[in-house]
This record gives sequence, structure tokens and C-alpha cells, in this order.
Amino acid sequence: MAKAKKITAALTAALLCTASLTSCSDTSYVMTVGDSKINAGIYIYNELTEMSYQMTMMYYQKGIKKDYFDQKVDGKAFDEYLSDYALTATKEYAAVVDKFNELGLTLSDEDIKSINDSISSTWDSQGEFYESEGISKESVKLALKGSKMREELFDHYYAEGGEEAVSDDEMVKYLDDNYLRYKSISFAKTKASTDSSSSATDSSTDSAAAANEEAKAKRDEFLEKAQGVSFDDFDSIIDEYNDYVASKKASDSSSATDSDSSAADSSTASDDTSSVSDIDTSSTASDDTSSVSDSTADSSSAADSDSSTDSSSSEPDPYANEKMMNYGAMDDSQKDTANGKILKEVSGMSTDVATAYEDDNAYYILIKGDIKGRDTEYAKDNHEDLLKEMKSDEFQKKLTGWVEKLDIKVNNKAIKRYTPKVVYDKQTEYYSKNNNS
Repeated sequence: MAKAKKITAALTAALLCTASLTSCSDTSYVMTVGDSKINAGIYIYNELTEMSYQMTMMYYQKGIKKDYFDQKVDGKAFDEYLSDYALTATKEYAAVVDKFNELGLTLSDEDIKSINDSISSTWDSQGEFYESEGISKESVKLALKGSKMREELFDHYYAEGGEEAVSDDEMVKYLDDNYLRYKSISFAKTKASTDSSSSATDSSTDSAAAANEEAKAKRDEFLEKAQGVSFDDFDSIIDEYNDYVASKKASDSSSATDSDSSAADSSTASDDTSSVSDIDTSSTASDDTSSVSDSTADSSSAADSDSSTDSSSSEPDPYANEKMMNYGAMDDSQKDTANGKILKEVSGMSTDVATAYEDDNAYYILIKGDIKGRDTEYAKDNHEDLLKEMKSDEFQKKLTGWVEKLDIKVNNKAIKRYTPKVVYDKQTEYYSKNNNS
């Protein structure tokens, strides 16, 4: 009798497991929030998106093209990091939707149209891939709507007219307390070339040292010209420097052309003469051109990052040569980078004083400007980005609090099924199959 009861109980459990949508084997949802279920596709989408981002960063920052799962991110094994990230992101999605509805907010018709257009475009090119991963069109739509809701919630609190709106004066003070304003010119250092055993030869070391001495001397020459020049007037030094760069390039290009022509015409010249004209002269010109070219890019990059003037305007951008950087928001690891060390140097400088600086990459001239000379205008032109810098951490605390208040039950069977490695393997299989077809 006891055995029969055990069998009956087992059968009953099996039937319940099969019949219930919240049952033992159902992995179509990744968690429940009260009576609502969150599609597993949203979790996989979060996992896949972050995986792609981190793999891209590994490539550009470390040159890693494979063995991703042997790496660590934020001190965690790659697969553990991705699982934790996806679970947290999915919980935050649920909290955003819940708070958005609680506040009675709605997405505009324009927002909905933009999301639908994005979905249509994505599905035309990537729909088959997403479906191979177990991500439905509806799940992607929900994820994109969640992202837009998150933006709207942020604005609900902090944008103009919001519950905790940031005033213009607060934003200007934030700039004054955290930002650095500076201009720079750099003269790239030349590294000694290596042989097949990856060790620098004596001749290449001597050549690099000579090129670096020339670059340092040229930096010091421009530094002397910059003495007593104000931050605003330092643009004239940059203009003169750019003229020098253009002249140097033209001269080196002409020398290289003449050298090649001479070698072609003098086919009967001795080996020693050929060596001098083709190798010594041209390699020196090549090193110098590379150095000048790199420094030009550095001095002009601020135009791309900080220009607040419409590129279609005929008016010149008065801030094209300067950079505005949030040094105060950097953590210790960021301050330990090459760029962080430059900013640390600028931080300790007096305004309107051109200063020499050097690191492993280049010789620099740095000049610091008064942040108060631009803070109001910069705050107005970059209001949205600054608002995010100022309030993202605070908003994240709110979001974490919303998550903690929800009745969330995680479906661990779904988590165990849709692991980062499974998602990665499916991606690899899909692209391998389609690239070979």
C-alpha cells in the first residue's frame, strides 16, 4: 500500500510538472515578479548583448580574439560575470516596468514608432540569429521598451521640471568641482624597431634615441615660444605647430621621392652609396614623419570630443583646440592610465602657464585654462550628458531599491539552461554555418 501511494504521488507530481506553466521543466521564463513572468528571451538578450560588448573590449584593449572564457571581468570569471550581469539587468528591467506603470508614465507614439522601426531593421538582418539563440521578436521589443522606460524614469526625476530636477547653478558647480580644461601639443616618441627575436638592435636603438632627442628639442623650442602666452592665445602656438607639421611632411615626402628617383637613375652606383641614400636618409625621414603625424592627431582631437558648434556652421569653433575632462569622476585605476596621469599633471598646474610633460609615449606641452571661463556655456551645451554624469549613481541606487521591493522568484532551471557558454556556442555555430553556406 505504501509503495502504491509513493507511485501515485510521483505520478501526480509529474502531471503537475507537465501541466503547470510555472512547473519544474518550464524554461520559457527566467523569473516571476508577483503573478507576472519575464521571458527567458529578455535574459538571453541581456547576456548576449553584454557578451558582445565585453568581447569587443577584450579585442581592442588587449588584442584577445579567442579563449574569452579564460578571461576575467571585474575580478570574476567571464561566464560568472555574464550570468550575474544578465540576471541583474533582467531584474532591473522588471523594476523599471513596475515603477514606470506605478507612476502612470507612458511612452510617446514617436518612441513606439522608433522602437518598432528598430525592431524591423534588426529582424531583417539578425532575426534568424536571435531566434537560433531562443530570443523572440517580442522579447527584443520588450527589452528595447524597457531601455526607453528607464530613460524616461531618469528624466522624470532629474530633467527640467522633474521631481528632483538639477538646477543650472548645481550643474555649473559640478563642472567647477570636477572638470579640467586644457590644451596640449605632443611630439610622439620613436620606439626602437626589433629583429625576429623581438630584441632591439643597436642601430635601431641609436636611431630611436636620436629621433627622440630631436622631438624633445622641437618640443622645447615650442615651449619657449609659449612662455607668457595665455590659455586663449595658445591657439596661435598650435597654429604655428600645425604649420610646422605640414611643412615637415611636405619636406619628408619630397626627400623620399628624390631619394627613390636618385636610386632609380643611378643604377651603376656602388652598394655603399645606395645604402646611404635609400636606407639611412629614408628611414630617418620615416621616423620623423611618424612622430609629427601622431602629435598632430593629438592636438586636434579635442575638436571631435568637445566641439559644441554645429559642424555645418560657417563660424569657426572657438574651442576646437581644447579639452574638457571630468577628472573628479575618475577612479584610481583610471587615474593610473596614461591619460589619467596627464590629467593629474594638469590638475596641479597653474592656469595660463605652458608646462612641459613627458611619458612613455610622447613629449608634451600642456596649458591649463580656467574652468570658470567656460562653465556656464558648457553646461548649457552639454546639459543631457552632464545630467547623466551627475545623477547616474543616484538613479542606480533608486533602481536597486525598487528591485529589492519586488517579489522576484528566479527560475534557476532557466538560468542553468541558458549559460553564457551555451549562448556563445550557439552564436559560433550559427555564424560558422552561415558563413560557409
